[in-house]
Amino acid sequence: MRCVLCRQLVQITWTLPVILGQRRLRVPQLCAACLRTFAPIVVATACPGCGRADSPTLCVDCQRWARQGALLHHRALFSYNAAMKAFIQQYKGLGDWRLHTAFQAQLVPPVSGVIVPLTSEPAHFIARGFDPVLGLFAHLSLHLWLQKTDTSTPQAQKNRAGRLATPQSFSVRSGVVFGRTRRVILVDDLYTTGRTLYHAAAALRMAGFRGEITSFSLIR
Repeated sequence: MRCVLCRQLVQITWTLPVILGQRRLRVPQLCAACLRTFAPIVVATACPGCGRADSPTLCVDCQRWARQGALLHHRALFSYNAAMKAFIQQYKGLGDWRLHTAFQAQLVPPVSGVIVPLTSEPAHFIARGFDPVLGLFAHLSLHLWLQKTDTSTPQAQKNRAGRLATPQSFSVRSGVVFGRTRRVILVDDLYTTGRTLYHAAAALRMAGFRGEITSFSLIR
């Protein structure tokens, strides 16, 4: 097995308890050297609302979201450092599809529930040729409950104020039945201001979902 970033051989060491454990084993796609270039977020010292690193109490942004409604209690794996910026540019900016498996060994939500991805806008899908979020989480059982309409300006081209002012573009697909679902886990590649994820949560509420909604991403 070769690292999807540097193409060096990946050394895999599994202990007997891990092999005999209940969790499904996933083959690492990154070598140890490449994985060390990313900055993992320590849950114990992260914001309990958005998962921001080194913010053990509710951050100002989450205090604002809390005043508007329930918090998502978001969790993310890595901070947006230089290595992650380069990865996202290669994967999303240049459309390098082979990188979609890079973090599949790490991208496992911390809680159980129905996993609902935030899918791309139709225009972005056509331009890129694939959906980056569906790619990153393809190793999980996904429920495509949400759809997104095209917006005038991509989130990446907006400043903070512009992101927060983005109008709702999510809706629940026709025919979706929530049934006895108690928890939905929204998944995305990147949490910046939270606007996109909170819009997705609002769409589920508008469609009648009354269970718990939380969220999870690769990057915060």
